[in-house]
Amino acid sequence: MVLKKNRVILVTGASRGVGKGVALGIAEKGDTVIITGRSLNKGTSVSQFGLELESSLEVTAEELTKKGVQAVPYQLDQNHDEEVKQLIEMIGSKYGRLDVLVHASCQIHDDLVKPLPFWEKSKDMWSLVDVGLRSNYVLSYFAAPLMIAQNKGLIIHISSHGARCYMHGPAYGAQKAGMDKMSFDMGSDLEPFNVASISIWSGIVLDEKTELVSANQDDTYMEFLKGGASQQYAGLVIDSLSKDPDYMRYSGKVLIMQELGESYGVKDIEGKNPKSDRVTLGGPIDFESAKVY
Repeated sequence: MVLKKNRVILVTGASRGVGKGVALGIAEKGDTVIITGRSLNKGTSVSQFGLELESSLEVTAEELTKKGVQAVPYQLDQNHDEEVKQLIEMIGSKYGRLDVLVHASCQIHDDLVKPLPFWEKSKDMWSLVDVGLRSNYVLSYFAAPLMIAQNKGLIIHISSHGARCYMHGPAYGAQKAGMDKMSFDMGSDLEPFNVASISIWSGIVLDEKTELVSANQDDTYMEFLKGGASQQYAGLVIDSLSKDPDYMRYSGKVLIMQELGESYGVKDIEGKNPKSDRVTLGGPIDFESAKVY
């Protein structure tokens, strides 16, 4: 079943970074794209890794509008469950459906890329689990009944190779590994209703901060950048996935973005093929089919 034209799409964390890129990449003329984040107003910036980065849902909405998209910027703090519930209630009341949900929000801590053991980083690194794992669960919890009622839908969790290899320390790894398994279990529950839950490793994304941060990293990090994808690439790939009449075959699976894109013949915005890091960082594991209730 192909997801309906003029889709209703929800992308979290879309004020900057991967989330913004997903929103811009997936959106097509006629779509309604609801974008969430904590930074709403144009001119807002956030401080990360000593850098000041523009962060504004209004800016993302303006770029979406230029594509003929109905952009709906929605200020949201995903630490607050009631706000999340109200968002889904608004979508159900105003649009009556939700075709695609992309979980792209995450908590970024200044200690994330410091080459230190976990006990020398801030204890607050655990906040990565709150936004990116718990937040995905809560939003999916409220969104699932809306998708079930329409008997179709696609839930995407943006994950990474950190689920399989050491990356940024145990808090980051726990979040990504937990996300992959949670997505698998959600897919099992949702399968009878033609709703897919898929975890996708995005790989290196050349967003606003990546190249700036890389100046303080070693040669290995710079090597990864060479095969990096644009911000929009993930959205382009998820767009193709949403139009696949057999998208349910991927439900519960963990996929590498670049490999999925290649299977659909998706090129990045400059016509290049971003590189999969499977060889250097490992590939996803297959979870067991056994079920214990």
